[in-house]
Amino acid sequence: MSAAVVDGPDRPSGRARYWCLLAAVAVLLLSAGGAAPAAAQPARETVQTVYTPPQGADFSALSWVGAFDALHDKLSREYAFTAWKSVDWPALYAEYLPRVLRAERAGDLGAYYLALKRYSMELRDGHVGVLAVTAPAQRAIDDLAKRRAGGGFGLVATLLDDGRLVASWVKPEGPAAEAGMRTGAELVRWGGEPAAAALAHADASLGPAAPTDWRAVHEQSRYLVRAPVGAARRVVFRNRGERVTHGVRLTAVDDDFETLRMTDSRSVLGKGTWPERVVEHAVLPGGVGYLRVYFELDLPAELPGDHTPTLTLFREAVAELIAAQVKGVVLDIRGNAGGYDSMPPAFMASFYARRSFYEYQNYLDPATGTFQIWVGDDATGAFLDPGQGLWIEPGGQRFGGPLVALVDNGCISSGEGVAMGVKRLPQGKVVGICGTNGSFGLTGDWALMPGGLGVDWPFGQSLDHRKVVQIDSRRGGGGVTPDVTVPMTLRNAVRLYRGDDVVLEYGLAALRGMMVR
Repeated sequence: MSAAVVDGPDRPSGRARYWCLLAAVAVLLLSAGGAAPAAAQPARETVQTVYTPPQGADFSALSWVGAFDALHDKLSREYAFTAWKSVDWPALYAEYLPRVLRAERAGDLGAYYLALKRYSMELRDGHVGVLAVTAPAQRAIDDLAKRRAGGGFGLVATLLDDGRLVASWVKPEGPAAEAGMRTGAELVRWGGEPAAAALAHADASLGPAAPTDWRAVHEQSRYLVRAPVGAARRVVFRNRGERVTHGVRLTAVDDDFETLRMTDSRSVLGKGTWPERVVEHAVLPGGVGYLRVYFELDLPAELPGDHTPTLTLFREAVAELIAAQVKGVVLDIRGNAGGYDSMPPAFMASFYARRSFYEYQNYLDPATGTFQIWVGDDATGAFLDPGQGLWIEPGGQRFGGPLVALVDNGCISSGEGVAMGVKRLPQGKVVGICGTNGSFGLTGDWALMPGGLGVDWPFGQSLDHRKVVQIDSRRGGGGVTPDVTVPMTLRNAVRLYRGDDVVLEYGLAALRGMMVR
């Protein structure tokens, strides 16, 4: 099983198309079974601009501690959100240097990876990632995941809005089912602790970053019910409709990471999946248009599928829905992996009647430590129009009816810009169980590390019209929040893992309410 199920950043590329990011390199290299070339650096045309961005660095020839020191120095100077998030860099260094030192002394690459991973996760940013850039490093991460979380107990745990932790799915003939647990059972105690305490103590460091509190709890619930194969947990549960509790001993079995795959909330590209068509559309019963967008990138030429430019596909889909005289449109951007900075406002041109501000792109100048506003050119990598912003410029065919965007926490980066654009429309609403990922920075800074590992992070911010950071997470909040939040009731939790599209149902209901006004 690929480690993409249990580990890795939410995205293999960031918001700025003109940076060749480490994660994209890793995906292509590992699929080809190759090793990272020395030239894995930001690729862009030579354009004379006043702004000079940070440059990637290669620390792979240093000792593990030496590379960590160099990474910390670079990251603490060039991370875009140090002030926004009040990052205490000295405290992070003091906490994680001993872990790196122990890993180096033991020659334990898995421990080194975990130290770097936990260090990076302190920033709570889906654009900050530690990943394998060579096949041997990926195998080491796979082995680590297998040792630490290769066993499951045959259930998925979900925290409900009312505070109960429940088994929203129980595998037939799995350990939990054989012990008498049924789908919908309340987990009263886990591993000798009250369920709430056990959830709070669950180690989710093998999972992706958790920018928001919702994502943090989700990742902890995923890893609470994982353990080494053969490990035992004492569990107390209460089945639905029963007053009596049951105390049982569950033993983790090798399930090929089944529950981690079921609950993986990363973007479509974060999971390593490339669709054959970036934009899909249909007319649903009741005269409702459905539009699905997987990312704001063009499908790479080396992959199979429809290579029509994504923006063209989007505009053609909107035109066909208009021609079909749909009464409203559902725009599904769940798991949207982001991509080009310019594409979300270009999408929104199909829905906006008037010119509207989208963002300022605020980039760190590594020479001065200050920020500068430029417009990044997706095609060339040039930095243009200093001090200017990016705008939604209406043009072409426009759908002016009710519009609902479906979101989840796997909607990240430029995908969040699409959600933001819908939310700002008077005829637009956002619907989801939770908000988007809360990782909207301009990414592209990176470092190669020993052992075939790499680290990447954002060096730019997206600012609103007041020049305030927008969407990125802080203190557990962030992302584009739903106008209509799907309640996490026991019924909805069970239906989700039964395969019902509960979010789409709520989205259609919201759209029908808007259509009758």
